[in-house]
Amino acid sequence: DELRRRALEAVSHRSLPAVAAAIERAYASPDLKMRASAICAMGRNCDRRWLDIIGSELASGGPELRYEAARASGELGEPVLVRPLARLLVDRDPEVRVAAVGALGEIGGRQARQALKYCLESDDLVIRDAAAEALKNLDFLEDPLDVDREVGG
Repeated sequence: DELRRRALEAVSHRSLPAVAAAIERAYASPDLKMRASAICAMGRNCDRRWLDIIGSELASGGPELRYEAARASGELGEPVLVRPLARLLVDRDPEVRVAAVGALGEIGGRQARQALKYCLESDDLVIRDAAAEALKNLDFLEDPLDVDREVGG
């Protein structure tokens, strides 16, 4: 099962009908780890067809699925996922919170930036650091040729 999960994740970047079918089969699996790998594969696949599933998994009961959905959201880069990701910034699972911060940094936009600035006030040092890095990423993505920006700091 582990090998099949990793193989699915590895080929998921391909836009082939067989890959989409494999992702669908894995997502339909009763096995939690296989479903988590399917969600990971959906993000890597970068196809909007997975948007509704990823969006619904952001509110999943299982932290492993919320974590993978947050990461997949960042890979999809769809602004419609910013609001559900922002809700994960107060998730009870710290890994889910960090994944949400990273995804917001990948998606960008005014709402994502606002949510990340909110994280800079967090009591959690890991969240503050992740938000600072995500904001640097946003700055770079908005203007990658800004020669006046301090490099590495």
